[in-house]
Amino acid sequence: MLGVSALPHHPASRPSRLLVPCVLALLLAGTGLSGNVHAATGGVYHVVPQTRIKVAIVEWIAATGEYKEWTALNGEYVVSQSGSISIPMIGEMQVGDKTVDDISADIGEKLKQITGLAVAPTASVEVVKYPMIYVSGAVEKPSELEFKPGLTVKQAIAMAGGRERRANQTGDSSEAQQISYAGEVSRMELQLKQLGARKARLMAELNDQTAIVFPPEIKAAPEGSAVALIMTSEVDLFNARAAALRQQLDAAGDLETLLRNEINILDEKMSSQDEQVKIAQDELSDISKLVDTKILTTSRKTSLERIVAEMQAGKLDLVVASMQAKQKLSETERDALNLQGQRKTEAGQQLQTTEAEIEDTKLKRNTTLQLLQISGASLSRSQTTKALDLQPLEYWITRSGSEADAIKASEATELQPGDVLDVRYDISGSLDGATLSSADAGQSQ
Repeated sequence: MLGVSALPHHPASRPSRLLVPCVLALLLAGTGLSGNVHAATGGVYHVVPQTRIKVAIVEWIAATGEYKEWTALNGEYVVSQSGSISIPMIGEMQVGDKTVDDISADIGEKLKQITGLAVAPTASVEVVKYPMIYVSGAVEKPSELEFKPGLTVKQAIAMAGGRERRANQTGDSSEAQQISYAGEVSRMELQLKQLGARKARLMAELNDQTAIVFPPEIKAAPEGSAVALIMTSEVDLFNARAAALRQQLDAAGDLETLLRNEINILDEKMSSQDEQVKIAQDELSDISKLVDTKILTTSRKTSLERIVAEMQAGKLDLVVASMQAKQKLSETERDALNLQGQRKTEAGQQLQTTEAEIEDTKLKRNTTLQLLQISGASLSRSQTTKALDLQPLEYWITRSGSEADAIKASEATELQPGDVLDVRYDISGSLDGATLSSADAGQSQ
């Protein structure tokens, strides 16, 4: 069953129908209703890959006057590159290019269809983190930046350290920057292989495989290398988790066997008790006749009646013990099923997080590669450096998910999540092109 928790409710005063909308608004206020989220352009934000959203689901139980929170489904989800998220029970669902209001309605409707509820549960969706934006080119610190609604080109450049100050740049500093970027790229490549190995393990756990199937680029790693050690670590973790699950299931199986044996013994005792009660009742019937004819005293009859009553009470004790044993058996069987379901649930959640980390690391790696290429282009003469310090800038934006070429922007242009802002020198202005070396012209591309 889904884990749901009843929200606080005073038993002596059930809320009226008029209070339901007000209470629901208060419950969801902390999560941020979807209608409060806007994009940088002032309109309603449409979700794109790498957006982190928070989902909160509650259900109004009219019969008890309580709200119940669907805790098993609540949480934060990262939109994949394909524009989807995976919610327990619902599974994969497309949210790309939808508003949070649309996503809220879709979640409620899907849950209504799956559970057969008459009224769809209320789902609230909140954007807790937008995709990063990236600033490159003629700025002091080309980097990725946290997006905030209303962020302009001018503000992003300020966050990246402002216009680059080239007067003190030397060949040594440029070389050091290249080495730093190259090291970052190598680190990210290793991180991608580590995440890939983890993903393969989680897929094996989710699909109940007996062994991990690693991607070829990981499997081909030389023995003793960092990637080979990562692969060995994932195999050890996979085997340990599988062994722990087997031990838990074996323990549950042993307990089931003991309980079944106990139930069988109790059943045999009840059968024997029935026979003894029947014999005692027959004897009591015969004695009753003798008492009626004054052959035996009444005390003999009373003693036998007490014995019959005690035997019947003993049978009731056996019945109760048998019912308790059967209840424990049912609980044990359910626990065994829960162990397997819990393992798959954990693997599914960790897999979703790992896939999001892979996509994020790929984006960072690609951006760092671009920054590495940019850092390689340096000025060759001090005269050109001074001229570039006075040269006007132009701004080009590559929009996330768009196949079109970069668009030219101004300082007042508002950015959107996932944008790549490229700050370039405007060589079409007053600067004489003859003062630029071929390397400088390459940087302004």
